[in-house]
Amino acid sequence: MRKDLVIKPGIYLNLFPINIPEDPVNLMVIERNQYPDLRILRSELTNNIKVYADGDKVFGYGANTIILKNKGFNKIEISLYEVPRLTARMILEGFMEKIKRDNYEIIEKKGRFKIFNWNEYKITNDKMVKVFKGFDIRIIFILNSQENKLIFGLIVDVVYAFKDSSNKSLNPDLISKNFGSRTFSEVRQIQGELIPTGINTEIARQRLLEHILPFIESHLEFDLPCGLKVTLSAEPMRVILGGNSL
Repeated sequence: MRKDLVIKPGIYLNLFPINIPEDPVNLMVIERNQYPDLRILRSELTNNIKVYADGDKVFGYGANTIILKNKGFNKIEISLYEVPRLTARMILEGFMEKIKRDNYEIIEKKGRFKIFNWNEYKITNDKMVKVFKGFDIRIIFILNSQENKLIFGLIVDVVYAFKDSSNKSLNPDLISKNFGSRTFSEVRQIQGELIPTGINTEIARQRLLEHILPFIESHLEFDLPCGLKVTLSAEPMRVILGGNSL
Protein backbone atom coordinates (compact mmCIF):
# COMPACT_ATOMS: atom_id res chain seq x y z
CA MET A 1 0.00 0.00 0.00
CA ARG A 2 1.25 3.49 -0.81
CA LYS A 3 2.90 5.18 2.15
CA ASP A 4 1.17 8.45 1.26
CA LEU A 5 -2.27 6.84 1.34
CA VAL A 6 -3.67 7.43 4.81
CA ILE A 7 -6.92 5.73 5.79
CA LYS A 8 -8.47 7.76 8.56
CA PRO A 9 -10.38 6.06 11.38
CA GLY A 10 -13.95 5.34 10.43
CA ILE A 11 -16.27 2.86 8.77
CA TYR A 12 -15.40 1.90 5.21
CA LEU A 13 -16.99 -0.21 2.52
CA ASN A 14 -14.94 -2.44 0.25
CA LEU A 15 -16.24 -0.20 -2.51
CA PHE A 16 -13.94 1.79 -4.80
CA PRO A 17 -15.44 4.52 -7.00
CA ILE A 18 -14.57 4.40 -10.69
CA ASN A 19 -13.85 7.55 -12.65
CA ILE A 20 -15.47 7.21 -16.07
CA PRO A 21 -15.07 10.05 -18.59
CA GLU A 22 -18.35 11.55 -19.75
CA ASP A 23 -17.14 11.73 -23.36
CA PRO A 24 -19.38 9.71 -25.69
CA VAL A 25 -18.09 6.46 -27.13
CA ASN A 26 -18.86 4.64 -30.37
CA LEU A 27 -20.86 1.44 -30.04
CA MET A 28 -22.92 -0.72 -32.35
CA VAL A 29 -26.61 -1.30 -31.66
CA ILE A 30 -29.60 -3.26 -32.94
CA GLU A 31 -33.10 -4.00 -31.70
CA ARG A 32 -33.23 -6.91 -29.27
CA ASN A 33 -35.94 -8.72 -31.21
CA GLN A 34 -33.51 -9.19 -34.08
CA TYR A 35 -31.37 -11.49 -31.91
CA PRO A 36 -33.53 -13.13 -29.23
CA ASP A 37 -30.77 -15.72 -28.58
CA LEU A 38 -27.37 -14.07 -28.27
CA ARG A 39 -25.58 -17.40 -28.03
CA ILE A 40 -26.00 -17.92 -31.76
CA LEU A 41 -24.66 -14.45 -32.54
CA ARG A 42 -21.70 -14.85 -30.19
CA SER A 43 -20.74 -18.14 -31.81
CA GLU A 44 -20.36 -16.29 -35.11
CA LEU A 45 -18.07 -13.59 -33.70
CA THR A 46 -14.44 -13.49 -32.60
CA ASN A 47 -13.52 -13.07 -28.95
CA ASN A 48 -12.56 -9.44 -29.63
CA ILE A 49 -16.17 -8.54 -30.41
CA LYS A 50 -18.68 -8.63 -27.59
CA VAL A 51 -22.45 -8.22 -27.54
CA TYR A 52 -24.65 -7.43 -24.57
CA ALA A 53 -28.44 -7.14 -24.27
CA ASP A 54 -29.74 -4.16 -22.32
CA GLY A 55 -33.50 -3.64 -22.36
CA ASP A 56 -34.81 -3.66 -25.92
CA LYS A 57 -31.36 -3.16 -27.45
CA VAL A 58 -28.31 -5.29 -28.16
CA PHE A 59 -25.02 -3.41 -28.04
CA GLY A 60 -21.82 -4.45 -29.74
CA TYR A 61 -18.36 -3.31 -28.66
CA GLY A 62 -14.71 -4.27 -28.80
CA ALA A 63 -12.24 -4.45 -31.65
CA ASN A 64 -13.36 -4.58 -35.31
CA THR A 65 -17.02 -4.06 -34.44
CA ILE A 66 -17.57 -2.68 -37.94
CA ILE A 67 -18.12 -6.33 -38.86
CA LEU A 68 -21.43 -6.10 -37.00
CA LYS A 69 -22.78 -3.86 -39.78
CA ASN A 70 -23.07 -7.00 -41.86
CA LYS A 71 -25.43 -8.37 -39.20
CA GLY A 72 -27.71 -5.35 -39.16
CA PHE A 73 -26.09 -3.31 -36.39
CA ASN A 74 -25.83 0.46 -36.64
CA LYS A 75 -23.19 2.76 -35.20
CA ILE A 76 -24.21 4.92 -32.24
CA GLU A 77 -22.43 7.60 -30.20
CA ILE A 78 -23.49 7.52 -26.58
CA SER A 79 -22.33 8.37 -23.06
CA LEU A 80 -21.72 5.33 -20.89
CA TYR A 81 -23.77 6.99 -18.15
CA GLU A 82 -26.84 6.49 -20.36
CA VAL A 83 -26.41 2.70 -20.37
CA PRO A 84 -25.31 1.83 -16.79
CA ARG A 85 -25.90 -1.92 -17.02
CA LEU A 86 -23.81 -2.17 -20.16
CA THR A 87 -21.17 0.06 -18.58
CA ALA A 88 -21.03 -2.13 -15.47
CA ARG A 89 -20.50 -5.16 -17.69
CA MET A 90 -17.70 -3.48 -19.62
CA ILE A 91 -16.01 -2.39 -16.38
CA LEU A 92 -16.03 -5.97 -15.17
CA GLU A 93 -14.68 -7.27 -18.48
CA GLY A 94 -11.99 -4.58 -18.68
CA PHE A 95 -10.84 -5.16 -15.12
CA MET A 96 -10.69 -8.92 -15.63
CA GLU A 97 -8.63 -8.47 -18.77
CA LYS A 98 -6.09 -6.46 -16.80
CA ILE A 99 -5.70 -8.88 -13.91
CA LYS A 100 -5.27 -11.86 -16.25
CA ARG A 101 -1.72 -10.63 -16.69
CA ASP A 102 -1.05 -11.36 -13.02
CA ASN A 103 -1.62 -15.12 -13.34
CA TYR A 104 -5.08 -15.08 -11.80
CA GLU A 105 -7.56 -17.72 -12.82
CA ILE A 106 -10.97 -16.13 -13.33
CA ILE A 107 -14.06 -18.00 -12.20
CA GLU A 108 -17.10 -16.29 -13.65
CA LYS A 109 -20.40 -16.24 -11.85
CA LYS A 110 -23.50 -14.32 -12.89
CA GLY A 111 -22.57 -10.65 -12.66
CA ARG A 112 -19.35 -11.24 -10.71
CA PHE A 113 -15.98 -12.95 -10.78
CA LYS A 114 -13.83 -14.82 -8.30
CA ILE A 115 -10.11 -14.82 -8.94
CA PHE A 116 -7.28 -16.95 -7.55
CA ASN A 117 -3.57 -17.23 -8.22
CA TRP A 118 -3.00 -20.95 -7.66
CA ASN A 119 0.77 -20.41 -7.50
CA GLU A 120 0.46 -18.44 -4.27
CA TYR A 121 -0.73 -20.13 -1.10
CA LYS A 122 0.03 -20.88 2.53
CA ILE A 123 0.14 -24.41 3.90
CA THR A 124 -0.62 -25.81 7.31
CA ASN A 125 2.20 -27.19 9.46
CA ASP A 126 1.13 -30.77 8.80
CA LYS A 127 1.35 -30.07 5.03
CA MET A 128 -2.19 -31.31 4.58
CA VAL A 129 -4.10 -28.14 3.61
CA LYS A 130 -3.17 -25.41 1.17
CA VAL A 131 -4.94 -22.09 1.73
CA PHE A 132 -5.42 -19.85 -1.30
CA LYS A 133 -6.43 -16.23 -0.93
CA GLY A 134 -8.55 -14.76 -3.71
CA PHE A 135 -10.97 -11.95 -4.40
CA ASP A 136 -14.67 -11.76 -5.18
CA ILE A 137 -15.28 -8.85 -7.56
CA ARG A 138 -18.50 -7.21 -8.71
CA ILE A 139 -19.70 -3.86 -10.01
CA ILE A 140 -22.53 -1.67 -8.76
CA PHE A 141 -23.88 1.71 -9.79
CA ILE A 142 -25.80 4.04 -7.51
CA LEU A 143 -27.32 7.47 -7.90
CA ASN A 144 -25.72 10.39 -6.11
CA SER A 145 -28.92 12.27 -5.30
CA GLN A 146 -27.07 15.48 -4.43
CA GLU A 147 -25.35 15.70 -7.81
CA ASN A 148 -27.99 13.70 -9.71
CA LYS A 149 -25.23 11.59 -11.22
CA LEU A 150 -24.49 7.90 -11.36
CA ILE A 151 -21.51 6.57 -9.43
CA PHE A 152 -19.94 3.31 -10.54
CA GLY A 153 -18.04 1.28 -7.98
CA LEU A 154 -15.92 -1.86 -7.77
CA ILE A 155 -16.72 -4.08 -4.77
CA VAL A 156 -13.88 -6.35 -3.65
CA ASP A 157 -14.13 -9.00 -0.95
CA VAL A 158 -11.46 -11.44 0.22
CA VAL A 159 -12.35 -15.10 -0.30
CA TYR A 160 -10.49 -18.34 0.29
CA ALA A 161 -10.18 -21.72 -1.38
CA PHE A 162 -8.64 -24.88 0.02
CA LYS A 163 -6.87 -27.88 -1.49
CA ASP A 164 -5.25 -30.98 -0.03
CA SER A 165 -1.74 -32.22 -0.75
CA SER A 166 -3.04 -33.83 -3.96
CA ASN A 167 -4.63 -30.54 -5.06
CA LYS A 168 -8.14 -31.82 -4.54
CA SER A 169 -10.62 -29.15 -3.48
CA LEU A 170 -11.62 -28.99 0.17
CA ASN A 171 -14.25 -27.16 2.19
CA PRO A 172 -14.23 -26.31 5.92
CA ASP A 173 -16.30 -29.37 6.84
CA LEU A 174 -13.92 -31.73 5.04
CA ILE A 175 -10.89 -30.06 6.61
CA SER A 176 -12.30 -30.53 10.11
CA LYS A 177 -13.46 -34.10 9.39
CA ASN A 178 -10.35 -35.36 7.60
CA PHE A 179 -7.56 -33.51 9.39
CA GLY A 180 -8.92 -32.62 12.82
CA SER A 181 -9.61 -29.52 14.85
CA ARG A 182 -5.96 -28.48 15.16
CA THR A 183 -5.50 -28.20 11.41
CA PHE A 184 -8.90 -26.55 11.04
CA SER A 185 -7.95 -23.92 13.64
CA GLU A 186 -4.68 -23.30 11.86
CA VAL A 187 -6.56 -22.73 8.61
CA ARG A 188 -8.72 -20.15 10.36
CA GLN A 189 -5.59 -18.48 11.68
CA ILE A 190 -4.15 -18.30 8.18
CA GLN A 191 -7.40 -16.66 7.06
CA GLY A 192 -7.10 -14.19 9.91
CA GLU A 193 -10.31 -15.26 11.59
CA LEU A 194 -8.51 -16.45 14.74
CA ILE A 195 -5.71 -14.85 16.74
CA PRO A 196 -3.93 -16.29 19.82
CA THR A 197 -6.45 -14.64 22.14
CA GLY A 198 -9.55 -15.85 20.27
CA ILE A 199 -11.76 -14.49 17.50
CA ASN A 200 -10.31 -11.61 15.52
CA THR A 201 -12.86 -8.79 15.76
CA GLU A 202 -10.76 -6.57 13.47
CA ILE A 203 -10.71 -9.00 10.57
CA ALA A 204 -12.74 -6.83 8.17
CA ARG A 205 -10.47 -3.82 8.61
CA GLN A 206 -7.33 -5.95 8.44
CA ARG A 207 -8.41 -7.57 5.20
CA LEU A 208 -9.14 -4.14 3.76
CA LEU A 209 -5.77 -2.70 4.76
CA GLU A 210 -3.54 -5.73 4.21
CA HIS A 211 -5.11 -7.38 1.17
CA ILE A 212 -7.72 -5.33 -0.66
CA LEU A 213 -5.99 -1.93 -0.74
CA PRO A 214 -2.68 -3.31 -2.13
CA PHE A 215 -4.64 -5.27 -4.74
CA ILE A 216 -6.58 -2.19 -5.84
CA GLU A 217 -3.44 -0.04 -5.90
CA SER A 218 -1.80 -2.37 -8.39
CA HIS A 219 -4.78 -2.17 -10.75
CA LEU A 220 -5.83 1.48 -10.65
CA GLU A 221 -6.02 2.04 -14.41
CA PHE A 222 -7.49 -0.18 -17.09
CA ASP A 223 -9.19 0.00 -20.47
CA LEU A 224 -12.79 -0.85 -21.17
CA PRO A 225 -13.47 -3.11 -24.16
CA CYS A 226 -14.85 -0.06 -26.01
CA GLY A 227 -11.39 1.57 -25.77
CA LEU A 228 -12.13 4.08 -23.00
CA LYS A 229 -9.56 4.33 -20.18
CA VAL A 230 -10.95 4.46 -16.63
CA THR A 231 -9.36 4.82 -13.21
CA LEU A 232 -10.19 3.44 -9.79
CA SER A 233 -10.05 5.47 -6.62
CA ALA A 234 -7.27 4.17 -4.37
CA GLU A 235 -9.44 5.01 -1.36
CA PRO A 236 -12.53 3.01 -0.42
CA MET A 237 -15.86 4.69 0.12
CA ARG A 238 -16.35 5.90 3.66
CA VAL A 239 -19.64 5.64 5.53
CA ILE A 240 -20.69 8.90 7.16
CA LEU A 241 -23.07 8.40 10.08
CA GLY A 242 -25.43 11.28 10.75
CA GLY A 243 -26.82 12.15 14.16
CA ASN A 244 -30.13 13.61 15.20
CA SER A 245 -30.48 17.36 14.82
CA LEU A 246 -30.74 19.33 18.01
